Order: sequence, then C-alpha cells, then structure tokens
Amino acid sequence: MKEDEKRLKMAIISGAAHALKFKTENPRASEQEIIQQVALQANEILLKIDAEV
Repeated sequence: MKEDEKRLKMAIISGAAHALKFKTENPRASEQEIIQQVALQANEILLKIDAEV
C-alpha cells in the first residue's frame, strides 16, 4: 500500500508541476485549458513515475 501512496503523491506533484509550467508558458490559458493539457500528458507522467519507482 505504501508504494501506491508514493506513486499517487508523485503523480499529484508532477501534475501540478506540469500545470504550473503550462500556465507560465501560456499566461492567458484558462483553468479548463490547463487541466486538459495535464490530462493529455497524464499517461506520459505515469510512465515516468513507473520508470523511477
């Protein structure tokens, strides 16, 4: 269970980091656009986490 919690925490932090980066690069982006961008990258984020764990 601890491994799943670790993966979840990493995914949340990584998603937030991607959202912040996207918002910085696209200051006029709406919240919906930011969420869509993070959702599009979700599989890539999870693959990177799995590679690290």
